[in-house]
Amino acid sequence: MASALMPGTAATSGIRIYPAQHWTVTRFVGVRALRLGAVVGAGLGIYVYATAAGFRLIAPTAAQRVEVLSNLAASTGLKVLLGQAARITSAAGFIDWRVIGVAAIVGPVCWLTVATRTLRGEEASGRWELVLAGQTTPGRATASALAGLGAGLLAMYLAVTLLTMWSGTSPGVHIGAGPALLFGLAVVAPAAEFLAFGAVASQVMPTRARAAALAAGTFGAAFLLRAAGDAAGSAHFLVYVSPLGWVEQLHILGRPQPLWLLPIAGQIAACVWMTLFLAARRDLGSSLLADTDAADPRMVLLGSPIGIAIRLSWQAAMRWLAVVIVAAVLYGALARSAGQAFATSGTLQRLSGDLTHAAAPGLVSTGARAYAGIIFLLLATLLMAFAASAVGKLREDEAEGYLDNIVVRPVSRQRWLAGRAALMLAVTVKAALLGGIVFWVAAAAEHTGLGLGQLVQAGLNSGAPAVALAGTGILLLGFAPRLVTAACWAIVAWAFVLDLLGEVIPVNHWIMDTSLLHHLALAPAVSPHWRICATYLAIGAAGATLGGWQFARRDLQGH
Repeated sequence: MASALMPGTAATSGIRIYPAQHWTVTRFVGVRALRLGAVVGAGLGIYVYATAAGFRLIAPTAAQRVEVLSNLAASTGLKVLLGQAARITSAAGFIDWRVIGVAAIVGPVCWLTVATRTLRGEEASGRWELVLAGQTTPGRATASALAGLGAGLLAMYLAVTLLTMWSGTSPGVHIGAGPALLFGLAVVAPAAEFLAFGAVASQVMPTRARAAALAAGTFGAAFLLRAAGDAAGSAHFLVYVSPLGWVEQLHILGRPQPLWLLPIAGQIAACVWMTLFLAARRDLGSSLLADTDAADPRMVLLGSPIGIAIRLSWQAAMRWLAVVIVAAVLYGALARSAGQAFATSGTLQRLSGDLTHAAAPGLVSTGARAYAGIIFLLLATLLMAFAASAVGKLREDEAEGYLDNIVVRPVSRQRWLAGRAALMLAVTVKAALLGGIVFWVAAAAEHTGLGLGQLVQAGLNSGAPAVALAGTGILLLGFAPRLVTAACWAIVAWAFVLDLLGEVIPVNHWIMDTSLLHHLALAPAVSPHWRICATYLAIGAAGATLGGWQFARRDLQGH
């Protein structure tokens, strides 16, 4: 009997346990992670190529290009969004600044989500229990899952590096194999950092949603620290305490400082060690910050579907509103210094107008308004992300069977869906209004001259794409429920990437028209295009109506 329990020995029953079976979790997780890594890496690699091609199209002459890029490097607003630039007047330095700035947003968001879904999500669903029933331990299974996720990061690294090498052969770019290899590490570094944070959060929090919220909050704090340090010279030390600041300081293609890879590697190693330490010592289903096993009953808001929705989603809504408020305070406080940079550069004003093809230089009355226009474009992207998350939660409630407990009572599907849609709309409008009001309060302290009415209108204008996306998501919920979450996030990513690409390379206008951000006016730099906003509202209403009709007719679907 003892021999039957030892790997590599045969029992009398003829069953043989192979050491290779310990890699089953790695293979299972790795297959999914490899797909994600290849897609994200290919997307960022294509962005490297597009940025390299766009460098030659920034201005007709080298002297004009240097002037434009110098103004870009001096812009406080762009420092906040993408970070400090090093040797931006060279093609390699320009690529480094643009691509790392985008990768520091896209990579962390993707991989912290995957980490929490793979670790805490699988455990909460009960599938992790099946894994631990085999010849493994919690610590070993967690290590195997992390190895699978690491394979996804490797695929991302290879895709980015190979496409960077290819882009480096373009005329005037000159990126060698060595710098391309290091640049691939810089692109993957923020994704690896927050995958590690997500892994730790999965051990700390009792549910996937709370683990993802903790990891996302860590990302938000790191981004704000980096942004504040880049925007204010006196607070530049904040860059050195932010994990995203460490990535920014690498400047592999600009002014290389590869020693900054050491704190990045140290943070990742520390998080991996903490994850394995906690996983090996806690019970299955438990967490460092566990839910209480018993509590007094609280029946408030449980008498209606909309009340239940508020009870279940108010924490997530408050987190989104808090992100909007914090961002508005930070960016509003920088409006004066950023406005001065915009006002002193006519070229930069033209670039900011071209960002959405909605403004002309004569319409941009002040640099502060131009800066605020870019910030409210960022707010529009953030509100679209909220809409994608909220629609995804509708699908999750159906897939996990939570909706069954409501519709078995005398509650129609239409009533449930209408209540959730109204809640999404209310949070979107509130966030848009808060964004405008809080930005005005912070900017007014700096005497920028921005009016409350202008900024409230700009906030409402920024919420229109989110309404259109929510309606589109409900339409998909009715006709293609299994695709709704991925499709909504793909729409957000598509709009964001197209807006970035539209700055540096000519993109066919039919393609640009598919972006929800492309048609948005750059308010308050210009007056909002209320006709476009009304069109977005009509799209949202039509999508929600048709999707709700189909949702009431089809069968409920699980995973």
